Amino acid sequence: MNEVLQRIADAQAVIFDMDGTLIDSTEADYLAWKRVFAEHQVDLTFEQYFPLLGRRSHDVVKEGLGLEGAALDTALSDKMRYFNEVIDTHGFKMIEGAKELVEKVSRQGVKLGLATSSRRPKMTLVMERAGLLGYFDVTVTGDEVINGKPAPEIFLTASQRLGIAPENCIAFEDAANGVRAAKQAGMHCVAITTTHTAAQLYEADLVIDSYQQLYGQPTT
Repeated sequence: MNEVLQRIADAQAVIFDMDGTLIDSTEADYLAWKRVFAEHQVDLTFEQYFPLLGRRSHDVVKEGLGLEGAALDTALSDKMRYFNEVIDTHGFKMIEGAKELVEKVSRQGVKLGLATSSRRPKMTLVMERAGLLGYFDVTVTGDEVINGKPAPEIFLTASQRLGIAPENCIAFEDAANGVRAAKQAGMHCVAITTTHTAAQLYEADLVIDSYQQLYGQPTT
């Protein structure tokens, strides 16, 4: 783990995914999508939802419901509204140790990027509530790229906006689609097992069960 900390310290930029990597919004996201799908007479089970983690909302609607144009836009707006309702009622949790890691990297003077498949309205809402938005030099959302994860475009866009070559960036991810995207972008990738198992994250350079592991602290 000391090698990872040294690699972070030596990196010119660290790029984080959001859902599952910084915040735990999987349940709220699932409930919102389940309601959208139900309104189109489709029962979305959690087992069916799980492979969608890390995918762009646009792709979920287009491929899952076959919607395009105005109908697709309406479904995306409905999904955001339902997500807001869930977190207004139940809130959401931070991934333990995530904020501390972001703060530590920021203090080291390393540039910070965010590369999330979520759309910008959701990203802004969640990151502001978490008190994290101000730490990031650049943010790239799923509605700003053509090809979502596992394509590398979102990570390449983040590195371009940061002005840092991909090989000098470290990506933090929690989903297999995200790990694949980061690796295809040419980045070193650390994956945390908040939503996927270590076996599912095998393409990452390092898989951890908690951020505390990076500092040699026991997990709770």
